[in-house]
Amino acid sequence: MKKIIGIFFCLVTSCTMSGQNISVIEKKLNRSFQRIQYWYDTSRKNILTEDSLYAANRKFEKLLHHYTSSNPQTLKHDFKSLTKSGLSISSSEDGKFRIYSWNTLTGGTMRFYRSVFQYESGKKVQSETLKSDMEQNAESNYYQINDIVSQNKKYYLAQNISVYSTALYYYRVKVFSIDNGKLNSNAKLIKTASGIQNELSYELDFTASSNTSNSIKAKTFENLDIQYDPKKKIISIPLILDDSKITEKKIRYQFKGKYFEKI
Repeated sequence: MKKIIGIFFCLVTSCTMSGQNISVIEKKLNRSFQRIQYWYDTSRKNILTEDSLYAANRKFEKLLHHYTSSNPQTLKHDFKSLTKSGLSISSSEDGKFRIYSWNTLTGGTMRFYRSVFQYESGKKVQSETLKSDMEQNAESNYYQINDIVSQNKKYYLAQNISVYSTALYYYRVKVFSIDNGKLNSNAKLIKTASGIQNELSYELDFTASSNTSNSIKAKTFENLDIQYDPKKKIISIPLILDDSKITEKKIRYQFKGKYFEKI
């Protein structure tokens, strides 16, 4: 009886400590994340503090990378306080892949983003940061992940957007996979006229003369982002002409069992 009670006590203690750990982790991350906003507000008043804004972003990225590569609970945790503070968290449908993205607040109308990519590797979790220069590369904000199985292998369609100005946007759907315990950011699953590709993308330039000289209908505005139908397995993107003119028409790619192919 004492042995059973002892085992029960250990289980309860373990669960309690586990819960406390993820709670402590979230508080530490949120405190670090809020420093980005603090130094942004401060830099607006004193430009000499701009270095502190970059430092706050690097510190948060490092902390997020540390916890997401060492604590398996982080892969499923909702991090409500962080999302409320502005962190974007996109999770795959199978719960094995997640992307954390945030606006570094170091840009103006051109937004600079950073992302951490977390994934399940065996019984452990791994995470990776972007290799690009935070001060030079604007990168993109990931906001949705959908799963797809091709020839018994799982792939992930990750939608993201880059904001270059208030009138220039770049949308992309990029394919990822987890191969031999490592994240493959160059997985190819989209069949185009030029070969099997890793992504589909398009640019929306509202300053182009073809768009300024012709008013874009409100209905068109509502459907300019990437759309994915998980039941029909169709990716839809707007048709953009060579002169950058935005049209109401759509280009569609449907999954045909092995690849997404134009229909």
